[in-house]
Amino acid sequence: MSKKKVFTTLLLLVFVFSFTLAGCGGEGTGEVDDTTIFTVARSTDADLIDPGYAWAEGDIDPVYHVFDGLLQFKNDDLDVAPALATDWEMSEDGKTWTFYLRDDVKFHDGTDFNADAVVFSFERVLDEDHPYYGVVQGGYSYLNYLMGDVITEVRAIDEFTVEIELEQKFAPFITYMAHYSQFIVSPTAVEKYGENFPQNPVGTGPFVFEDWRQGEYIRLAANDNYWGEKPEIDTLIFKVVPETSTRLMELQTGQVDAIKHIDPAQIYAVQNDDNIDLLTVPGANLFMGLINVTKEPLDDPTFRKALNHAIDMDALVDVIYEGTGTRAINALPPTVFAFDETAGPYEYDPEKAKQLLADAGYPEGTEIELASFTHARSYISQPVQVAEIIRADLQRIGLDVDINVVEWGTLTEMRQSREFDVALYGWYDVPYPSNFLRTMMLGGNQSGYEPQELVDIADQALATYDEAEQEKLYKELQQEYYEQAPIIPIAHSNYSAAVRSDIEGFQLDIMGNVLMHDVIK
Repeated sequence: MSKKKVFTTLLLLVFVFSFTLAGCGGEGTGEVDDTTIFTVARSTDADLIDPGYAWAEGDIDPVYHVFDGLLQFKNDDLDVAPALATDWEMSEDGKTWTFYLRDDVKFHDGTDFNADAVVFSFERVLDEDHPYYGVVQGGYSYLNYLMGDVITEVRAIDEFTVEIELEQKFAPFITYMAHYSQFIVSPTAVEKYGENFPQNPVGTGPFVFEDWRQGEYIRLAANDNYWGEKPEIDTLIFKVVPETSTRLMELQTGQVDAIKHIDPAQIYAVQNDDNIDLLTVPGANLFMGLINVTKEPLDDPTFRKALNHAIDMDALVDVIYEGTGTRAINALPPTVFAFDETAGPYEYDPEKAKQLLADAGYPEGTEIELASFTHARSYISQPVQVAEIIRADLQRIGLDVDINVVEWGTLTEMRQSREFDVALYGWYDVPYPSNFLRTMMLGGNQSGYEPQELVDIADQALATYDEAEQEKLYKELQQEYYEQAPIIPIAHSNYSAAVRSDIEGFQLDIMGNVLMHDVIK
C-alpha cells in the first residue's frame, strides 16, 4: 500500500473515531451537555458559609441558597411565610412559640430534617455546654446577638414539633425567625466537619454546596431533592470581581449573568442598556462614621457634635451616591417603623463646629484617625473617597486627620478591640427598629456607647407587643442619640443589582439580598 493510501486510511479512521466520541457525549449517554450555569459577580468573597456564624456581607448570599429556616420572608415585604415549618402559634402569655415542621425534608447529605435538627442548630450557637458550641472560629453568632438573652430553651416535643421558650415577650421574635441566622444545619455534617463546617456547608436549601476557590468563586449545584420548587438552573456561581468597572463590563459582554454592588456612576449606563435590567429597592441600611466613645477626645459629646457639624453631608451624598441614596438623619432609616424625622440632622456649619471645639478647649491640630475599608459594600460603593471628603471637611475646622485604609476583616478586628478613633461602618439587616436602635447602637457596634438608661428604654420597647408604645419609646431613643452624637450618620443607599434582560426570576429582596431560587435562563 502506498504511503498516500496509508495516510488517507489513517485520516479516515481518526475522523470516524472522533465523530463517534463526540456523538457519545459525557459518559456515553449520547446526550449533549445542556447544563445551565448562572453566574453573579460581586465585590467580595465569603469568609464562611454557616448561618450560625455568618456575619460579613459576602457570607449571606450563599447562606440564603444552601440553607432554609423554619420561616422565610416574602420577597416584597417583612411578612413571614412558612418554610421548614408549616404552621406556628404563640402561647397566651406570649413567651412560648410552637412550630410544626415539614415531614418530607432531607439535608443535602441524605439525613432527615426533624425537630432534633432544629434543637441542635439553635443549641450549638446558644448553649455553652453544647459539644459544638464555639467550635467555628472567625465568625460571629448573629443568632446569639439578636436573641441570645431572650431564648431560654428550644425543645423537641415530638419528631416534627418544636417549642421555643422565651424569657419574656419579645416583639420582633417571629420576624427574626425568618432571618438567616435561624437557618437549620445538618447535625451529621457539623459532627463530621467540626470547625471546618463553614467550608463544607450542608443544609436543606435549593442549592447544594459544591466547590469554593477562595477569592475567586463559590459554586453551588441545584438540589434535585429540594422539598420546594426545584431550581431551573443547574449551577449557581458567586464570582468575586472586586472592581466595579470590571463587574459591569463582564455583565455587558455576557461573561456573567448578574452583578451586585453597582457604582452610582454606572446607573445611567445600566439604565440605557437594552440588554440589562436594573433592580433597585430603598435601602434599610445605614452608612456612618462609628465613633469610639471610650477614647479622648471622642468621649466628649461636644467634640462628637463638632465632627457632625463640620461635614457637608448633603454635598457628600450628592457626589458619592448620585441619586442612589439619601442623607441619613439619624440611626434609623426612614423606611423603618418609628422613624423620627425631628431627631436630626446636624446642620452643616463649620463655624459652629470650630466654636464648639474652642469652647471645649480643643486646640487646632487635635489629631484623630479615620479608618476606612477598601471595597464596595451594599451601602457604599466608594468608601475611600468618602474618607477623603470627610478628612478635607474636618481639616477645615482645624483637626489633623490621618486616614487608615484596611481590609474589611482587619477593620472588624479593630472595631472589636476598639483600636480606632472614627471608623467608616455600615449596618443593614432586618428593617426592624430594635435592630438599629438597640442591637446596633447600644454596644453592638463596638463603639463603647451603652448608657444604661437607654438600654432600659430599648428593652422596654422589645418587651411589648403594643405598637403605639413601641413607637413612643423608639422615638425617645432617637432624640437621645441626636443629643449625644455617638455616630456620624452619613447615608442610606438604595439596594441595587443588575441582570441580563433575557433572564427571568432574578430577585432583589427588601434587605438587598439577591435570590436565584426562581431564575430561568
